[in-house]
Amino acid sequence: MSIEPHDQTRGDSTLFFNDSKAAPLSRNEVASLCMKAARGAGMSWGMAEEAGYAAAWLVTHGIDGPEHLSAHLEQAQGREWAALCPNVRLGNWRSAAGRALCPIVLGATLCDHAALSEGPVADCSITLGMVDHPILLLPFLAEIVRANGLLITVECAAGRVCIGESASWLKSAVHLLSGPEADLTLTARKGKPQTPPALTTRDAQTSAETISALTTFAMHTTVPASELSRAGAGSTLDDND
Repeated sequence: MSIEPHDQTRGDSTLFFNDSKAAPLSRNEVASLCMKAARGAGMSWGMAEEAGYAAAWLVTHGIDGPEHLSAHLEQAQGREWAALCPNVRLGNWRSAAGRALCPIVLGATLCDHAALSEGPVADCSITLGMVDHPILLLPFLAEIVRANGLLITVECAAGRVCIGESASWLKSAVHLLSGPEADLTLTARKGKPQTPPALTTRDAQTSAETISALTTFAMHTTVPASELSRAGAGSTLDDND
């Protein structure tokens, strides 16, 4: 097992393997690498931090968050990030550009609107439309139900799952939302949400291929920002979060 030389995109403790074995990244290492990868892919620093949070939350609950984030960043290449943002209106958050929404931007925006009438409040129904890699939305929905005493039902063509309804809701959600995209609607009601159990061992067993892809994105943060350096990254957002 060999290790790549040190670079500026990671802390000293993060291991990068170039063989086929999985790398046991800690939760903090996952958050750091995924944050920098998201930034390198074109997200603002604020949204990149949310991406790191989402990936680390999934790892804590036994899900390969880095792999899902890497797949989303690859899928979003060539698109303008602003076009992947929700157009917040009462009952309808579809993208104004008609594109699939970024789950990170969508999740953060849902959290920001959790106490507002157009947001995920009790007795609401919101059409989200197409969402890229919707499993990345779960950490944000879990926080909304926890903080606001809600149960949120997410529905798509393949079925539905109620976030917070039982301690096993996460298993059902992973089965339903692990695809590359889904057309989603959510409804919310008051309730007593259940928290899914976290793993005793919280290291991510992430493939070398995924780490390599994330590191490639992260390396984009080590060059001066310019039209040339951001070409293909899809960055249209500023850093004023």
